[in-house]
Amino acid sequence: MKGFQAFITSNTAYATGGNATNDGVLSSQDFNDMLNTIYSAGGNPEQVYVSPKVKRQVSAFTLPQQNRNIGAVDKRLISGIDFYDSDFGLIQIVLDRWVPESTNTATASATSTGGKMFFLQRSINRLAWLRPMQHNLIGRRGDSVAGVVVGETTLEVLNEKANGMIKSVNNKSSVT
Repeated sequence: MKGFQAFITSNTAYATGGNATNDGVLSSQDFNDMLNTIYSAGGNPEQVYVSPKVKRQVSAFTLPQQNRNIGAVDKRLISGIDFYDSDFGLIQIVLDRWVPESTNTATASATSTGGKMFFLQRSINRLAWLRPMQHNLIGRRGDSVAGVVVGETTLEVLNEKANGMIKSVNNKSSVT
């Protein structure tokens, strides 16, 4: 009966950024190192859940190479990425407003809470029903019928090593 974040204990790392100036800035090396760690532990993650600021950092992975996708028919420049094709397979980048996000735009340290990103293998994580959802009538009130919906569910993680988490990701983009 705990949240997904509390389940991940083995495959955790901190965003390094490479030096003190960029401490806490997510790099493609941090991203790929986590995929490697999870793969070596037996997992095959296919999704990464990120906050809006971290999503911008992941999208910036392609900027140094000046890769651009210009939709000629639509006349629009597409710079964000929704899938990351890694050495460990195609990874979907999922934007989620409920992923913890740092308020720090300067640095982050291994001791700060900072932003997070979650790597997961969906087939290993699922909802377990303790009591199935059911609707119970509790009486009539004039022309209306009152009722209550009751049920219990929890998160079931079959192998926590198939998931991962990068901590202390700040809001400072590596390119802005």
